[in-house]
Amino acid sequence: MSVTACPACGSQNLKNYRPSRRTGRKNFRCRSCGLLGWSDRADLVLPDTVGLEDISVEERAAWVASKRSHAAEAAQVEVLDELGARLDGGPQDRSLYDIGTGDGQFLSVAGGRGFQVRGNDLIEANVHLAARSHGVEVDLGDLAALDVPEHDAVTMWCVLAHVADPEALLQSSFDLLKPGGTLFLQTPRRTRIDTAAVALTAAAGGRMSHWVDRRIAPHHWHLHTAESMTAALRAVGFVDVEVIPRARYSLNSGTYLASMGVPPRAARGIGRAADRLIDRGWAPRIVLEAYARKPGALAPAVAQQQDRARPAAG
Repeated sequence: MSVTACPACGSQNLKNYRPSRRTGRKNFRCRSCGLLGWSDRADLVLPDTVGLEDISVEERAAWVASKRSHAAEAAQVEVLDELGARLDGGPQDRSLYDIGTGDGQFLSVAGGRGFQVRGNDLIEANVHLAARSHGVEVDLGDLAALDVPEHDAVTMWCVLAHVADPEALLQSSFDLLKPGGTLFLQTPRRTRIDTAAVALTAAAGGRMSHWVDRRIAPHHWHLHTAESMTAALRAVGFVDVEVIPRARYSLNSGTYLASMGVPPRAARGIGRAADRLIDRGWAPRIVLEAYARKPGALAPAVAQQQDRARPAAG
């Protein structure tokens, strides 16, 4: 079916583009909030979970090895420090649930900084990899099928762009939070490069679509703007919304370029140079990071409650 209303702000004022000559995919842009996304996806059916017969633990481990793990952990620590500052009393004994947690690295880092952690994933291999590599327990399945208690913090690292119904996922994250709890999410951002690439593809009648086909695809359905992300979060009830563009690059540039069809040898060479520029901070801000709060007052942490209940000595 084709998208007729913006998944972020609800506007029906959409611009629809010609289909890609390479893939046949059609995209749209919301004229109200700027969201750029995949419009016509009638044939796409997503499984509830992905078993080991489809993706093995070794395949997932190889994918994780292609990531820029040092950059990912630095970003995770920064986010956890910010979350701790937003939670009354800091991270100690605060519960955190990570949606779509992957190999569990983030949960391991969060646990090391005082959070009580848990998460979920739809890929069974990730559940095994998280236990094997980081010793963390991950639930297999969609949130709608899991019995998960409320948490002080909920996080999503590049998950929102992967789902058919982003509004439902944001609603689930809202419901998963305790009153006063904080959501953090990261999602791909619509950059000036994306805007220029879409315009070029449109002017070429659906040709010259390599960049657009890679950025808006079955694994990335939406590219948000700060306006669209703010609207989507407020629509499900979040308050104190803050959206920040960031230059976060979790994947080695050579791997990313190869996925766009660049020959392997050229992808490796260009990728090494690109990674050096990224490490120096010379790169576009390709993601948005958002913090938002569920209305209400967060109760004191468990440890604090126990301290208050303990009788004074003497």
